[in-house]
Amino acid sequence: MNLSNLSLFRGLVLCLSLISARGDSVLFRSNEYSTGALGYGPFQSYFSANYTPAEWNFVVPVNDSAGVPSLSTGYIFSAPRGASVLRQGAAIYDQTGSLVWDGSIYGQTLSFSVVTYLGEPHIILWSGSVASTGVGNGYDILLNTKYELVANFTANLPDETGQTLADFHEAQITSNNTALITAYPVKSLDLSSVQGPEQGWILDSAMQELNISNNEPVFTWIASEHVNITECYNTPGTGGGSVAEAFDYFHINSIEKDDAGNYLISSRHCWTVYYLDGTSGDILWKMGGKNSSFNMGNGTEFSWQHHARWVEKNDTYATMTLFDNAGQFGQQQEQMSRGLLLGVDLINMTVNLLTEFLPWNQSISQSQGSVQLQPNGNFLVGFGQLPWTGEYSPDGDLLWTIQFGVGDVESYRALRYNWTATPTDSPSIELVSASKSNLLSAHASWNGATEIVKWELYGASDSSGSNSISLYNKTKDGFETTITVSTVSNSYSHYAVRAIGKSNQILGTSDFVSASSGLRVTGRTALAFLPVCAVLFLLR
Repeated sequence: MNLSNLSLFRGLVLCLSLISARGDSVLFRSNEYSTGALGYGPFQSYFSANYTPAEWNFVVPVNDSAGVPSLSTGYIFSAPRGASVLRQGAAIYDQTGSLVWDGSIYGQTLSFSVVTYLGEPHIILWSGSVASTGVGNGYDILLNTKYELVANFTANLPDETGQTLADFHEAQITSNNTALITAYPVKSLDLSSVQGPEQGWILDSAMQELNISNNEPVFTWIASEHVNITECYNTPGTGGGSVAEAFDYFHINSIEKDDAGNYLISSRHCWTVYYLDGTSGDILWKMGGKNSSFNMGNGTEFSWQHHARWVEKNDTYATMTLFDNAGQFGQQQEQMSRGLLLGVDLINMTVNLLTEFLPWNQSISQSQGSVQLQPNGNFLVGFGQLPWTGEYSPDGDLLWTIQFGVGDVESYRALRYNWTATPTDSPSIELVSASKSNLLSAHASWNGATEIVKWELYGASDSSGSNSISLYNKTKDGFETTITVSTVSNSYSHYAVRAIGKSNQILGTSDFVSASSGLRVTGRTALAFLPVCAVLFLLR
């Protein structure tokens, strides 16, 4: 971001702060939010940081009554994107909707989770561009608990045009410290069996297991070599006649490798979950779709699904979660999308419905979505193309649902993890003074820091801070904490903040900033901003 754009952005954030004082804000059953009166992508803003994470609206607030199952611990990992999102990208939130980490520096993000790499927790995320067909082209990165870049990698599978579409649908790390990713190579193929052109083109689906250190493939599986195009429900229509209109017949959207070394993959367009031999790539069985290996019990059939994951598995029985979209753009198979917990009998080859997780307003999410088992037995469900995330009890009872947008706002998945991190950069401070009241407010934040218990404000006579004096401390309050002091009794030329941990240790200290360079706000200043702010607010 250049300096002029940065100044404009800070002006926008200031305007919004002056108008609505949004800060660390969350709403509850807000009709203004849901109807779009607050904009199609309501967001939070801060003095000390140029971030604009989605503002949450609890359409179904947390029920704290006795006897209601408790919520699971951890942070929510989400990556809002879409035309109504001011700054797309990965974001970590706490349960109250306060920002923990803003990863918008990496741009539009889809796959975003915590993985174990070389025995340590890391963030893995995919960054890139997404076509209107729902296929992406980008790369995956690994960040450590200091948010330092550890590795980046991408699919290694040139197609017939010499290119590789390194897709977003999966990014995982195996127990062997290899990466699992998806790709969409273009391939020429006769499509007459599905009423397409004989000299046709498909957008094939591929999965790769990669050596992260050298980006070399350990294993590659390509759908068209194992699954006939007639097995799937998508049709080429008027497409398939050129590379630009290649027919996406299979659409792989999740991969998981189990302890046996085999792969579980999901095909959205075939309505099928496949279990693959980890050596040969042969299909061991198919669940769902036109040629299911299983007798599907009542309520177990799914369509256009995402995010198939084992919960538990042995040689005879397994449980599995997946998100049943039950529809796509222009059509739907059921009344609503849902999360599923399925019981899989691997001896008698039957599938039974154990639990379903229904959306709060019974709607269809036309793409994306996730279901994640929580450590306490609850389930977190992300509704993909619909800007909702909800938590459910083991019995499927809805415990809460948040809305994080109204217009074109979506998140590929919503997941929860325990995450501990301390950034390598310094905390941020922004000073705001009010001359008529002789008050100075120091706004403190530290993007990604999870261990702060309180903030301490220091005053000094110069930028070195060599003679600094502690003035006040305050318990951390959301992403940005504000400490306000009187400049009559605490008059210093420079100020800084320190982040303090639970053992009273210093985690980090901001630069000492000049009080004269801080923002000076008076009643007249605020009024002068209002016309510009009104225009910017309407444009958001």
